[in-house]
Amino acid sequence: MSDKTPGELLPEFYKENNLGMEGGNKSASVRIEIAKNFVLYFPNFAARKKAVLKHDIHHLVTGYPSTFTGETEISAWEIASGCKKYWAAWVLDMSGMMMGIAFNFLGVLKAFARGRRTKNLYHDFISDKQVLNMELAELKKVLWLDKYPKNIKPSFIDLILFVILILVGTIYSVLSLVLLPFIIVYTIYISYCMPLRSF
Repeated sequence: MSDKTPGELLPEFYKENNLGMEGGNKSASVRIEIAKNFVLYFPNFAARKKAVLKHDIHHLVTGYPSTFTGETEISAWEIASGCKKYWAAWVLDMSGMMMGIAFNFLGVLKAFARGRRTKNLYHDFISDKQVLNMELAELKKVLWLDKYPKNIKPSFIDLILFVILILVGTIYSVLSLVLLPFIIVYTIYISYCMPLRSF
């Protein structure tokens, strides 16, 4: 796959992960599969749409799959490598990382350590059009991912910063519980009050 571009790989990525055309970016709602029979929906707001293409390309270059475990890891990686002005990425990544702490602590920690040493597309130093036409191997070099594999050994500083992030994430998680009833109501509305469809 290294000689292929994100533009060539994304359609298959979307198909394999049942994400719909363009990753469901034009859909009104976002489908989050927490478990096999436990799905939540939330509105696909504009700030998320601005970040989602970069996020999907990050899956391709980092090797973190679009699974529960993979999303927890890529969330930690994106936070550590910096979400910059993409506040929706900060919010969603914090949720993803905190969900992974209990079930995938080591994987999330390693992804965080890797993120501290690499770059991501939220820094906007390459346009989306350029990224879509770059070979994956070249893009990995640009983001320094060729130097830092997934199984990186976290340093003591990584661990300290990770613990601080968990403390911040805990406060964030408690505050975000306020939104849970709205998400549940929205999920019920999408699931039972609208025609069933794939997002």
